[in-house]
Amino acid sequence: MSTFQKMKENMIQGQFLPGLVKDENLLNIFRKIDRETYLGNNFKHMAYSDIHIRVSNQRYFISPFSLAKILDKSEINSKDVVLLVGSGCGYESAIVSKMASTVMALEENINFFKQAETHLTNNQIDNVMNINGSFLRGCKKYSPYDIIIILGSLEKPSEDLLNQLSDNGKLLVCENYEDNLDESKLFMYTKIKKKILREYVCDLNMPKL
Repeated sequence: MSTFQKMKENMIQGQFLPGLVKDENLLNIFRKIDRETYLGNNFKHMAYSDIHIRVSNQRYFISPFSLAKILDKSEINSKDVVLLVGSGCGYESAIVSKMASTVMALEENINFFKQAETHLTNNQIDNVMNINGSFLRGCKKYSPYDIIIILGSLEKPSEDLLNQLSDNGKLLVCENYEDNLDESKLFMYTKIKKKILREYVCDLNMPKL
């Protein structure tokens, strides 16, 4: 077993299981995807740590545990079309691609977008469509979406994003509850007959998107 494989298994045993992420199918997907191949050389040693990796003054890549927690709560099925907001360099898109029918990966940063294109091509992932565009505007062209996942915290999701949900669609987002604290709670918005219902899911600290 390689060093990265050991780190990956330690992540699952030491972070995921104690954090009540226990779905065996989800755990196996995380076992199969090598996060280090999606990160630059200066970040590879942190690939499986329980930290959000700061990649610029205003941007972080969220920890694998945070991603796993959101995906565990999202209950994606194999027929779902998922919009992933803040898709970074492709790792999160690769994970979700093993759960959903199609992934629309939305990224504002042109450099991350280009890196994701390369990573997803190199790893032969063909059910992800990379999109360079505004996070808060979403991607109306390919809507509606069964699931929208925001990979970072916001004060609240935009109306544009909520309007892109299908009937019975779900949007998961971590919302900041105090401006001066980097603390957030995970909420799920569900669209039912044109009405939006909001429910608290769990505490989950995420960096601002």
